[in-house]
Amino acid sequence: MTTETLIQKVREEVGELDERSRELLATAMKIIQSNDGGEKASAGANTFLSRNVSLEDYRLLPRPERRRYQSEAEMLNQRWIEERFQALEANWIMVIDGRIVKHGASLEDYPGDDEMRELRQQAGKIPFVFFSKFLLAIEEASLPWHKTTVPGDFYPTLSIVLSHSNNRSAVEADWDTGAIGCYGDLAHLINKGLVAIDPDDVEHEAHHLSQAYAYFTKEVLIEMVDTMGKSRRGRTGVICVDDWQRSPFVNINPHRTFLLGRKLLLNLRPRVTLDFDARQSEVEFKEQAS
Repeated sequence: MTTETLIQKVREEVGELDERSRELLATAMKIIQSNDGGEKASAGANTFLSRNVSLEDYRLLPRPERRRYQSEAEMLNQRWIEERFQALEANWIMVIDGRIVKHGASLEDYPGDDEMRELRQQAGKIPFVFFSKFLLAIEEASLPWHKTTVPGDFYPTLSIVLSHSNNRSAVEADWDTGAIGCYGDLAHLINKGLVAIDPDDVEHEAHHLSQAYAYFTKEVLIEMVDTMGKSRRGRTGVICVDDWQRSPFVNINPHRTFLLGRKLLLNLRPRVTLDFDARQSEVEFKEQAS
């Protein structure tokens, strides 16, 4: 395969490429072609092509370059990443020196800040973190009850409490069965002391409703209280979206600060079922029969 053919195939998969992306593809092709023999060259498809940068180098990068560090690695290693998702039955993987050091099926498995700092310090490098399309999937479905920008339309909401260390904050979260994970306003979460951005945290970029957004993933404890006063809680990684008010997450509801995905509700302990009363716009939590 020539460099031009590779660039064309990648363009067909992900769309138009900028000059920097084409240069990276050309470099990757040189690495593959430098192997001796046809068998070694074809084996390049099973090789992770991107290199992790050191902590010192990463700290010198401006924010746009930090996002590029992650997104270019994802583009160059797309096939390799998808194969690992399938082999590990994972929806996120963490890669250092071409080796998967952590992985999980959902954001409930995502490491917290202390674990991430320890991992970075031990490796002396910034890991690549890749999330599956399934994990980031959102199907903005308008269901009755909470007002949206569409006249006569409503969205269901749940009262939750977010906490981290000794900080707590009550939030009216939009509950969206079309979303897998949980999404929150990064600035709001920082102001409430629920998350903190470490200088070495990896910033990602993704798209929703054809609009790009930047985010960090942080662990938060989410708690709900049922009508009997019993608490349901669970830890999960929250996709903390930067510049929330200009993000696609407020298009349908400009007052939204938190989007609660269906995956978390399935993992709360004790497990609960939800009964909706459309007339009163309330949610009751009832324990499942044992």
